[in-house]
Amino acid sequence: MKELHPHWHALLQAERHAHEAKWLRVLRLPFWYPVSMLYQYALYPLTKREWRKKVRTFFGIPITTALPTGTDILLNGIKSHDSEIRLSKFLTRHLRAGQTFIDIGAHHGYYSLLAASLVGKEGKVLAVEASRHSFDLLEFNTAAHPEINIFHNAAGNERGEIVFYEYPGPYAEYNTTVKGAYEHAAWRKKIKETITRVETVLLDDLLRENGIRNAIIKIDVEGGEYAVLKGMSQSLQTGDFILILEYLFSPDKNNFHHQAVSYLNQNGYSAYRITSEGIPERVDDIDEYLKSQNLDSDNLVFRNIKM
Repeated sequence: MKELHPHWHALLQAERHAHEAKWLRVLRLPFWYPVSMLYQYALYPLTKREWRKKVRTFFGIPITTALPTGTDILLNGIKSHDSEIRLSKFLTRHLRAGQTFIDIGAHHGYYSLLAASLVGKEGKVLAVEASRHSFDLLEFNTAAHPEINIFHNAAGNERGEIVFYEYPGPYAEYNTTVKGAYEHAAWRKKIKETITRVETVLLDDLLRENGIRNAIIKIDVEGGEYAVLKGMSQSLQTGDFILILEYLFSPDKNNFHHQAVSYLNQNGYSAYRITSEGIPERVDDIDEYLKSQNLDSDNLVFRNIKM
């Protein structure tokens, strides 16, 4: 059995904090808990102005985030949705010194910084972020980490420019290259999108130019996963990669997430859920797994069974 990384116990403590009762959180954070709740539920809806705040992560590297988006990190030192906690556990278990991590849809750099703390100075982290707003914070947060290389691009399957749809504040997690991806969502009716254009990058090019044939790659691009995978078609055939995709349940078998999974299956990759211990466990039917766990989405691991 691999020895657990020193971060592991701090991660478990952060998980306990994320799941604790509100009154315990008030006792632990008598100032920051009420202040953050006041800002999230009263001041931000009124002013629509983000609050940039340096916060401490469970792995010891501070990150500046834009509240209210990073409230969970402020309070608990961790991205606290259950799927995010399990992803943090997976990376903490499986990333080792000297390895490579690629973060597609890096946002403010939480996972890029976690990976940097795991792979060390001898390792390598590549972070790709399409949003200009998020990239500014990503650039700021990674400036002191030469092992992290950042790219203001949208990963895709064609070289050139692509239209990018961006949302403010806590809705930035829905930023996407897919037109109309959230037109039926209730929140979309009251939120104005910003439409920009951004240069694309193909993962095949990025991997080749950096001499990478073995890496853990996280892809979180809100419907653009299939295009990202098409852009690394050569690498899927010749490299040895562990892929992590956010998968959203949908009855539409032709949606982008089903297309992405089908494409990975065609290339010899199988799906694994991440257990509460951060261990990958084979899943034969993803939609049935999500329904059985009462989940709308999850971070799934894909590994090439032929490797």
